[in-house]
Amino acid sequence: MSLFKTDPEPWHLRVGDGCLVGVPETLVRIGDIGRYDPPQDVGWLPRPHTMLVVVPADHPDEALSEDDGDTIDLGSAAPLTFERVSRG
Repeated sequence: MSLFKTDPEPWHLRVGDGCLVGVPETLVRIGDIGRYDPPQDVGWLPRPHTMLVVVPADHPDEALSEDDGDTIDLGSAAPLTFERVSRG
């Protein structure tokens, strides 16, 4: 599962093609919050200090595995907007 989508779909792309990459408006549930001091070495620069692991809001709790979800670095330059819709 990834929040990021491409237009056109990845399987329609060939080397050298152009595409749009983005995150469509998506209702998600926070699965985990990681806070790291010092920032964690995950292979990205700058190293993240606060990360969210999110899953689609309709993803069943009992089906969650360690590999489910997508990670969002709250300190990144990605133009993401968050709005809390409920607190469970």
